[in-house]
Amino acid sequence: MSDVIAPPHFGWPFISPARGARLSITSFDAQRFDDSAFALHGMALPDNLSRAVTKRRAEYLAGRVCARHALSALDIHVTALPSLTDRQVDWPLPAKGSITHARDLAAALVATAATHQGLGVDAERWLSVERADYLATSILTPDEQRAIDGFTPEQRARLITLTFSLKESLFKALYPLTGTRFYFHDARIEGLDPTVSSGQCTLVLDCTLSETWQSGMRLIGDHANLDDHALTAVMIDAAPRHDCPLMKKYPAQALR
Repeated sequence: MSDVIAPPHFGWPFISPARGARLSITSFDAQRFDDSAFALHGMALPDNLSRAVTKRRAEYLAGRVCARHALSALDIHVTALPSLTDRQVDWPLPAKGSITHARDLAAALVATAATHQGLGVDAERWLSVERADYLATSILTPDEQRAIDGFTPEQRARLITLTFSLKESLFKALYPLTGTRFYFHDARIEGLDPTVSSGQCTLVLDCTLSETWQSGMRLIGDHANLDDHALTAVMIDAAPRHDCPLMKKYPAQALR
């Protein structure tokens, strides 16, 4: 069988410097996928995927192939990357990481605890205008909904796609640190420009997740246009710099 997963490659479409992180990206064809691909890549089909649909199996393997590729660049060599009971990846120490997939694209963002305490990456196919408008109230806070009123329908669809993806990246970065789930209206985004191919914005927590991660904290989000996909990331330094707004706590009244 020919490989349905393209050889992964390294890339860095973000404005934020990598600071030791590695991003591996691949494409895959779920329609041609069968389970022989696991053996081809030296991985076993996990028991919890034995009844999963073909698309889910393809996504799982493509994401793990990227993760293994990215980890190898950090001189961390693994065969399998099992899942924890909450479906999070059981990363080998001292690795930190995040995996994403969207239709025919998969990616993994990894680093070590020496450089990052949390990482989140997310890829999404660009939403159509109709689909974006349908999902807007579920994804955007009331303030975010008002902020997109002056944009064209196509720009609004881009903004809604990016907001969805950035909040997914935020969750992936913070959930392993806090163990607390949160939802789309528990964070908001400021300074998001849908017209640039690569940009940054600010994500503001509107809920308290732990003693360390409280309402009002601000983080940097990166976003990039990969043709048919949006790719976003939230990268939390191991030791945030004093000259960076990352993790800086502002009074709640200053954020509203």
